[in-house]
Amino acid sequence: MNRTLVSVCVAMVFATGGSNAAGGQAPNRKAAPEMMQIDGSKNPELIPEWSAWGFAFRVFATGSRQLPSSVYSAVSREEEALIMKEADQLQRIDRDCQGRVVKLHDLLGKEKDDVLDQKLRDITLECRWATLHARNRLLEALKPEGAAALTAFVASTKAGTSITIPKKDLARYLEPQ
Repeated sequence: MNRTLVSVCVAMVFATGGSNAAGGQAPNRKAAPEMMQIDGSKNPELIPEWSAWGFAFRVFATGSRQLPSSVYSAVSREEEALIMKEADQLQRIDRDCQGRVVKLHDLLGKEKDDVLDQKLRDITLECRWATLHARNRLLEALKPEGAAALTAFVASTKAGTSITIPKKDLARYLEPQ
């Protein structure tokens, strides 16, 4: 199964100053950040584990709710049920995370930007860790052949991932792993 191209829209706010009526100067604008594209087919190591596993869990939890044949043939019915249970649970966690991020909007203008940024970062890392903990629980619970098949499937999805982010945000995007 090939992963569809993932487009990530990065919302950027450019601060503008007022025009100088006396001098007729144009508004003061910050320069757009330098962007970089990560192509998982060329650099799969730059696709974080939280992203690849999160994608796999979404695939399992939605649509046909079937495991890829390479994984299905390597796991028992009980293990399949466990994979689906973790995928469903992670979808609930993801919805909660999204709700928490949306609630930060209410704090715009009431909190300093750096405080909001830290709150966003905390939520983001907590939710990424939830994905990694789900991965760890599964890999520990599955028989070795099932764990290997699942890990191989997840690794294969990295080749179909492409994302464009501000270059300055690369380290943050890669967190925690």
